[in-house]
Amino acid sequence: MMVVLKWAGVALLVYVLYVSIIVMTQRNFMYFPFGSKRPNIYLSGGMDVITVTTDDGLELEGWYDPPTEDTKPVIVMFHGNGQSIAYRPPKVQHFREQGYGALLAEYRGYGGNPGKTTEEGVYKDGRAYINWLINDQNITADNIILYGESLGSGVAVQMATEYDVKAVLLDVPFNSALAVAKSHFFVVPFLEYLMWDQYRSDLKIKNINAPVFIGLAGSDMVVRPHFGRALYELAVEPKQMKEYPDSGHMDLHHHGFPQDAVAFIEALNKEQKPEAAE
Repeated sequence: MMVVLKWAGVALLVYVLYVSIIVMTQRNFMYFPFGSKRPNIYLSGGMDVITVTTDDGLELEGWYDPPTEDTKPVIVMFHGNGQSIAYRPPKVQHFREQGYGALLAEYRGYGGNPGKTTEEGVYKDGRAYINWLINDQNITADNIILYGESLGSGVAVQMATEYDVKAVLLDVPFNSALAVAKSHFFVVPFLEYLMWDQYRSDLKIKNINAPVFIGLAGSDMVVRPHFGRALYELAVEPKQMKEYPDSGHMDLHHHGFPQDAVAFIEALNKEQKPEAAE
């Protein structure tokens, strides 16, 4: 009996240490900037380097290409938790070909930018980029489209609760980072109390007034489609969702997502135009 109790105690200690390590290093499981170097500008596809300042004093670099016409909207992209903006120009290429502007917003701690990445921190970053467009480029909020990819969907949803934007595009989104974490770390109890950055889009999306277009990857093994479906159910109209069966987590743009998003936006434009008088 004593041997059993001894081994049970050892097992409990190991389990507690395991949980403690996960809790204390949780942001290492969430954010993957893969180095601190600024991405080479030749990867931008002709976009310009711009600098914004956050309200806590960080200077961040992103990439920007203005719209071809004043009436064309600007896509502000918040990318996922891995790599940097260097890998995202292909995701906004179709929008640029349609004359839309594009701003690839790089977070603190990513792409050579200073600072430590946290949920509240990336929200400050998002505000800095949007405010730069509004104040420095004279782009009105209602001509800004927020594009959130994976973890960036949480940033886009938060920003859409603060700015009256034209539309919100969500690429492989989740209802919350907490829900995704629970599916991966199911052996860790009480995650809702232990997880620092939860990105609760499920609690926020009902407060968005802008139209929402959601794209899901049928073969996504990182953020399974049911997380995005749950978020779609909570969104208010007008909204649209499309699932791309052969797409994985990172390649929705190869399966028609940008083209369908543009069609969604253009349909909204037609609905908003008054009918010509007879």
